[in-house]
Amino acid sequence: MIFKDSAIVITYLVCVLLVAFVYSYVYSKEVITELPVAIVNQDDSKMSHQIDRMLDATPQLHVAMRTASMDLAQDAFYQEKIKGIIVIPEHFARDLQKGIVPTIGAYCDASYMLYYKQTLGAVMVTAGTLGGQVEVNKMMAGGVPMKQAAASRRPFDVTAKPLFNINGGYATFLMPAVFLIAVQTLQLNGMGILAGTLRERKQFSSAFAFAQGRFSNFFLTIGRSLAYLILSMLMMLIVLGFVMHVFTFPQRGHVGEVVLFLVPFLLSVTFLGMTLANFFKHREDSIMTITLFSIPTLLMTGLSWPTTAFPTAIKVVSFFVPSTIGTKGFVALTQFGASLRDITDLFMQMWLVCLFYFMLAVWTNWRLRNKESIPNEI
Repeated sequence: MIFKDSAIVITYLVCVLLVAFVYSYVYSKEVITELPVAIVNQDDSKMSHQIDRMLDATPQLHVAMRTASMDLAQDAFYQEKIKGIIVIPEHFARDLQKGIVPTIGAYCDASYMLYYKQTLGAVMVTAGTLGGQVEVNKMMAGGVPMKQAAASRRPFDVTAKPLFNINGGYATFLMPAVFLIAVQTLQLNGMGILAGTLRERKQFSSAFAFAQGRFSNFFLTIGRSLAYLILSMLMMLIVLGFVMHVFTFPQRGHVGEVVLFLVPFLLSVTFLGMTLANFFKHREDSIMTITLFSIPTLLMTGLSWPTTAFPTAIKVVSFFVPSTIGTKGFVALTQFGASLRDITDLFMQMWLVCLFYFMLAVWTNWRLRNKESIPNEI
């Protein structure tokens, strides 16, 4: 039945792979570099030009405009020619020589957090480096040896090593969770289209009339779930073995353990899809309903906001969304290099969610078949 309906094939099978490839390609650059900014140099001193060169030398920024007029820089910003404005005020070098602490203004585009982060980060690093040079020069001018002056300015070094996401890449952070959410959302859409079609045509019972006898709905649920499990697992294997390799996403876990963890996740999604058939009386119902809840589902994974900061009610609800636990386990295995033993609690929670929706799926199959007046026994 899955392959006889083109809408299901496109929604469930084609779109999952399309999302995996297209999203990975879009974010493949990982880090934003050479962000165009304007420098408003109102001082026009040797020191201010040094700051200009240092900012332009950072990998984050590219000085696309140099001017002494803030109005011109603002016009360029509103025309989206630049993504930030850095202002070096008048008398900057003079104040620095007098011991007065001057201020460099950084106007960052906070409507895009990555723009804001890159611009502000580059300015902070440049200002810190220049400030250190000025302090060391002052101490050397007072007769302090260079080595001692440098040690006094920075008594200890800090070595920052980003764990797991070494380059701080956006795709490495985002895509592992997107893979699971895409499979969940699009599989539920496909299952909803199928269930809605059968109910709309009053063919739900006749489509599964072959399932007869005692515990028929139990075995029907198992059989249907295996079909979806195989298809979804094949797509996830393509993601793990091909997509993540082509776009150089980290894959630190053992593939066998990742597949083993995906089994209860994909079964949970499948049983949830069967349960939602109670609410889909027409084939288009699932697309409108599941699409509406796709963004809340993404939020519940903790991708954009930590789950520890969620209200208690949202935490409870999120537990029953398969992608909430599934994403945590998948990221731990593939990105953190954890073993299945390390995430035993998540693995068991995933099976509990799976069991919960399995019971609801069995009841749903019994209810919908019985509703069309074909006698069956659970």
